[in-house]
Amino acid sequence: MNAKRMRGVYVVEFAIIGSLLFVLLFGVLEMGRLYFTVNALDEVVRRGARLAAVCDIRDERILRRAIFNDIDNAGASSLIGSLETADLNLIYLDENGAVVGSPNDLTSANGFRAIRYVQLRVDNFPFELLIPLELFIPGFDRAITLPAFRSTIPRESLGRHAEEGVVPEITPC
Repeated sequence: MNAKRMRGVYVVEFAIIGSLLFVLLFGVLEMGRLYFTVNALDEVVRRGARLAAVCDIRDERILRRAIFNDIDNAGASSLIGSLETADLNLIYLDENGAVVGSPNDLTSANGFRAIRYVQLRVDNFPFELLIPLELFIPGFDRAITLPAFRSTIPRESLGRHAEEGVVPEITPC
């Protein structure tokens, strides 16, 4: 073979093999980010349900702490960039699993006293890909909607003291 005619072959081979390797590399990075986000969302709902089970139900800082923010930070999560407290759904359930209508009502039998379980959900969270896959797969969107994450645990103190007549101090969770 003639060496002059073979000069451009190496460049073409590298372009083909290199592009496949870069697609594979970035795919592995995106899968790692996706796996991290799924695990972080799972921890957010577990942590938030635990905080809601032991903290006062009127404390609005529960959801901020659940998304790994400081108590005073009302912005997006410091761990998952696009996660905000508005994405979380905190509900209180009775012994049959039905939603308690007015959990803040301390005197009603259908209010605070009916709470037996605490559930925190994250529904339809969009995972934004860094690499636009529509370049490689026509019709593929840049965001992937993740399945629902939820954690349901039995209630604990809900910020109240166990003894009757004792008014607890509300301490930040």
